[in-house]
Amino acid sequence: MSSEPSFSSELPEILRACLREEQVTRLQHYAQLLREANLFINLISRKDIQWVWAHHIVPSLLFLGWWRLPEPGPVLDLGTGGGLPGIPLAIAHPRTKFVLIDSTRKKVAAVSSMLDRLGMTSQVEVKWGRAEELRERFPVIVGRAVAALPQFLIWASRCLLPQGIVYYYTGEPYDSLPKGWVGEFHAFRELLPENDYLASKGILRLWRSSR
Repeated sequence: MSSEPSFSSELPEILRACLREEQVTRLQHYAQLLREANLFINLISRKDIQWVWAHHIVPSLLFLGWWRLPEPGPVLDLGTGGGLPGIPLAIAHPRTKFVLIDSTRKKVAAVSSMLDRLGMTSQVEVKWGRAEELRERFPVIVGRAVAALPQFLIWASRCLLPQGIVYYYTGEPYDSLPKGWVGEFHAFRELLPENDYLASKGILRLWRSSR
């Protein structure tokens, strides 16, 4: 099995300009921990884990090509799985608080262990449960390939502040958004036009309609 290219060759210039050396080091450590944890629990497809940079960490960070998250937050990563996109975004926004939630206890345990080893437990809280169990309301919610968009927005609407924003990482733009929502699709090909893997993927920025 071929190994993935080095971090320095895989991180696009647009991201290098956004990150300090210590953040790059922490991202490398996270990738290592993710690979290790994936030996015991399926956080990422085992066929895909060798491409953890190109297929998971880089897409999570491409958010930085358009936006910055507010300080101090908090930001909710709904359905975090193995900590994506929440952990990379938290590394890139060290002054923003994050809450990562997932309904699978083993995934939450794995993410909690990774955060402890990364020294990020004061910035990032991880919870086992479902969106409807959260009492807190958030100004920003992120999610990455958690469920079909209409279902994800049902979950997100339960814990989003009235003027809040949802950023949903998805493999395709939507011609028609669920009723009560408006938004815009930002394609990764705008930032990395020569990347075939990311050509059809991007981030939907969504907010509630005022009507």
